[in-house]
Amino acid sequence: MTWRQLAPGIYAGIPGGKEDQELEMFVKMSHIPLVTAKTHRLKTWQHRDNEPWWPQIEQYAVGIYDHPFITLLGTVGTGKTHIAFAVGWAWLECGRTVLYYQVENLLDALRHGYSSWQRGDPDGYSNILQFAQNVNLLILDDFGAQHETEWAASKLEQIVDYRYVNKKPLIATTNIALNRLPARIADRLSEGVLVQLTGESFRKRRKE
Repeated sequence: MTWRQLAPGIYAGIPGGKEDQELEMFVKMSHIPLVTAKTHRLKTWQHRDNEPWWPQIEQYAVGIYDHPFITLLGTVGTGKTHIAFAVGWAWLECGRTVLYYQVENLLDALRHGYSSWQRGDPDGYSNILQFAQNVNLLILDDFGAQHETEWAASKLEQIVDYRYVNKKPLIATTNIALNRLPARIADRLSEGVLVQLTGESFRKRRKE
């Protein structure tokens, strides 16, 4: 099955050729699971007409925002990652670069790259770090679920601080209160838009 068949909305109106290849590269680089291209969209969010904060999400999805940071808070299964993916797909459709990572996986990638750097490979670590700092939209999922170390906190602060200072868009999701995150990261995120998702887990309701 082709990329166009899996994600037709992404390629709508785009001819094959160089533009197609560039967009396919953006999708691959984003790390957003391709299986979510149809399921995790703004239009598939069931409660979009009932939430007072929804218009901010819709505006953010087309690159309009008062503050570049959005933090989605809520318990497991309330739809935080769905919304983050939906915005990510919208940005990709507009030809912007996106990078998605669960926080622990980003730290693992940085650790692996740092080990390679110590062995004489200068590219792995710096490429991951620079892309996370400079990509058009960075999505960091599950803040607070990572194994917390001084090094991990330092790397996350480095990325969040860089994007904060340079006003680069960031979507963060977390299951815990902001005051349980590292103080500097919590302070940066709290200046942005905070969206509290409530209700019973969607995954639990589907099982029932």
